[in-house]
Amino acid sequence: MKRVVRPILLCITLILTEGCSGDANEISDIALDTAVAIDYDQKSKQFTFTTFCVLPSNSSQEKAGAFNQWITSETGSTLLEAGKKMRAHAGKNVIFQHNKFFIIGEDAARYSLYEVVDYLTRKREFRITSFPIITKGQASSKLRLKSESGDIISNDLLGQIRNNKLLGQSSPLILKDFVNFFSDPYRGFVAASLVVKPSQTKPNDVLILRGGAVIYKEKLVDWLDGNDVVMVNILSNKKIWRSLEFPGDIKLESDIHFTSIFHVSDSAIHSEFVNGLPVMKIDMKLNASIESVNRDMNVIDSETIKQMERAATEHIEESLRASLDHLQKNLKVDILGFSEIMIQHQPNEWKSIQKEWEDIFPTIPIQIHASVKIDKAGMTTSIGGGH
Repeated sequence: MKRVVRPILLCITLILTEGCSGDANEISDIALDTAVAIDYDQKSKQFTFTTFCVLPSNSSQEKAGAFNQWITSETGSTLLEAGKKMRAHAGKNVIFQHNKFFIIGEDAARYSLYEVVDYLTRKREFRITSFPIITKGQASSKLRLKSESGDIISNDLLGQIRNNKLLGQSSPLILKDFVNFFSDPYRGFVAASLVVKPSQTKPNDVLILRGGAVIYKEKLVDWLDGNDVVMVNILSNKKIWRSLEFPGDIKLESDIHFTSIFHVSDSAIHSEFVNGLPVMKIDMKLNASIESVNRDMNVIDSETIKQMERAATEHIEESLRASLDHLQKNLKVDILGFSEIMIQHQPNEWKSIQKEWEDIFPTIPIQIHASVKIDKAGMTTSIGGGH
């Protein structure tokens, strides 16, 4: 009998004491942060910490699973102060374990990025799998925009990251990878950036992940457009190019052009030293499928396919050369990690040039060799309207 009574008494005790703990969070007391915006005013030396939260529904009259959006900001002389003031004045217990994005304003990225990264990595409640994103202008204003899909901003941006493999015009890094690149004194890297564009379906602007922010020596130094980011991704970001499929419009003859979808099957960068100076060699293999041709052609003819492959190879090599020239001659930042390759494979030679690396990098000869193989020419033997 005692064996039966004790479990019953235990259940009664648990029911009577449920909800009595002062440490318990009622659902009406919490706000789930999904994105943070960080801004910096260079004149006042003040940080602004803005949080985008969702408030879980706790009313039986509200639609099940419904969320209300809530944005709040505070300023302070440090990010720690701004964050603490925000939480103190919030009226809700802000939970950061669901955060997906840290959107960093341009001034914060140019003038105080070290402080931002230091703060984000010291706070244990911030997830190292969140995505830092650099944006032109003010970051907090981006959180107030609506998404094209109608979903909350963080969910929409997360979907864009998943779909990045279709174009590769962005370079999203999680916080952990961002930090690993951040302090390297010899190389830069590309972080994701945001573009504001008019909505196609709504009377407002929306956010698009496109292009990149060039980070070097712990600060933002310049921007890359989407086409350059594609080239950087297929050269240096194996996590992305393994699944990346990007389009290209290729000129075959004066009046013939075709569109193709490319996929990188292999990519490697090698280094060697000639007369004490480095030379870089880039080898890349790509597969391609023909999507459209502007006039009637027999797309299964072997000679036609060879012509298309040569034209596609020239297109890829020209695109790579244009982007590399921009990185070397204009930005003068080692985004592709040439320094890391030399440190790994020619450590002794690297030691002899590392102090002059900033001056040497823009002058390094880069040899490019690409090879395109067309796997698919579509479902028909002729494209362009004729037979």
